[in-house]
Amino acid sequence: MVELTAWYDQGQDDGEIVSTPDDLDRVLDVLAGREGRLLLDLHLAGDPGGPSLEVGVNSAGQLGSLNYTKGWEENWLSTSSPESPQPHEEHILYYYMMSDTEYPADCEIPLDVVRRAAHEFMRTGGERPTEPRWRALPDWMT
Repeated sequence: MVELTAWYDQGQDDGEIVSTPDDLDRVLDVLAGREGRLLLDLHLAGDPGGPSLEVGVNSAGQLGSLNYTKGWEENWLSTSSPESPQPHEEHILYYYMMSDTEYPADCEIPLDVVRRAAHEFMRTGGERPTEPRWRALPDWMT
């Protein structure tokens, strides 16, 4: 298990260090208690260039999204339909500290899967979670 740095609130001067599963749950609960589609950026503490997991929380729909990156080699999105991308994908907006980011609509997966994946990311030291299904980043997002 590793410590993570969590960025999710516009008022943060520094990322919040998340040391335990309970700390991670508390941060996820903060986002789940807010309205809208919101993003949490998780990095290995002390390694801002290392693997990261961007966690989306859409509490109204009990859905979320994941974007895993590892250097320039890997960039994956959660997907509810791995056959995608469609030629003209529908987009949804997630917000990271008041800045909007477009995602494909099929990136949303059940919120409990998102939570388990965030815990696996922490437990494995930054490895891509085994759940959910993943797809490569669409060309329009690169």
